[in-house]
Amino acid sequence: MGMFDKVNEMKEKAEDLADQAKDMAGKVPGGEKIAEKIDEATDKVDELTDKLPGA
Repeated sequence: MGMFDKVNEMKEKAEDLADQAKDMAGKVPGGEKIAEKIDEATDKVDELTDKLPGA
């Protein structure tokens, strides 16, 4: 497994965890703000990984 395969695998795991965290945040009062922050962080990760050569 190459480096970029490992990065993509880790990114997919992080996205799954972010989805789980958003689901949990939606179950508590004020969780919408937490879900928004999770989306912001996920978007930043996508931007950074898109800039990797060969990714």
